[in-house]
Amino acid sequence: MAGFFICPYFSSGQDQRIADSLSKIYNEGNVADTAKLELLRNLSFNEVNDLDLSLKYAEELISLSSQLGNHEYVFRGYQQKGNKKRLQGNLEQALDAYFKSAEAAKKANFKPGEGGAYSTIADIYSINDNTVNAMLYYNKAIAILRQSDDTILLASAILNAGDEFLNHENYDSALIYFNESKKIFDDVNYQIGKAYSLGNTGMVYANIGNINLAEKNINEAISILEKLEDYYPICVYLISMCDIYLQKGDDKTALAYAMRSLTLAKQYGLKDQISDANKKLSELYEMSGNLNEALNIIKIILHTGTV
Repeated sequence: MAGFFICPYFSSGQDQRIADSLSKIYNEGNVADTAKLELLRNLSFNEVNDLDLSLKYAEELISLSSQLGNHEYVFRGYQQKGNKKRLQGNLEQALDAYFKSAEAAKKANFKPGEGGAYSTIADIYSINDNTVNAMLYYNKAIAILRQSDDTILLASAILNAGDEFLNHENYDSALIYFNESKKIFDDVNYQIGKAYSLGNTGMVYANIGNINLAEKNINEAISILEKLEDYYPICVYLISMCDIYLQKGDDKTALAYAMRSLTLAKQYGLKDQISDANKKLSELYEMSGNLNEALNIIKIILHTGTV
């Protein structure tokens, strides 16, 4: 089971209310070009309800910043375009935008931007199961970000590279990367990064049979994520806890963790996690000889299409 990676340029701090407020200023059309660059960046970043509108702002930002020769904002425009294309599931166009964002950041001599762009490129390759290119670009990102003062971006790239190692069962390397990312996140008190590092570390320990350390790390991750109300990873880590208790021979507690994951996933409409929790519950009921319950869950999965 995969862990989690972080996309700092992609997921944190977006607020539709900011986009709604700034759109009034945008529509008045009285903003000077240099100020308009930041306005467009904010609009594209914070517009979460309408991806096409967000893309429109990103394209306008790319066009205006190119006219003004402002490479740093060209980078920001392509980064936003890549993020939105990624959300739309258009990974080819996202990758193209990320490469252009890296090129612009390099022209601007903006090291955090260049490193961050390489990290997003690596993420796309990782999603596409191209581990050779993923690690190539994670390593490029890490090398450049070590030259910058953006520690959160650096730790995120290290975490994401560790996740790639975890996905391919290179557990020793994954542990080294997760330990380094956690140390950096601890130093700057970046809680979500710390939680992902802990949870992913726990998943490594679960895979290599160190159940006590797996449980300790995953429980600590869940505790942090509950405070942050970040429920998708909680659901994944709860299934990991289910597997841990199965290894301990405690089927009752394993079942409780799987049920908790399903409840949370349903509460927050997390389709993938509803599917995973249902499949795990079906396995548990089948193992315990409760074939009727196992069959009922299979019927639910088939009916809802959550497979």
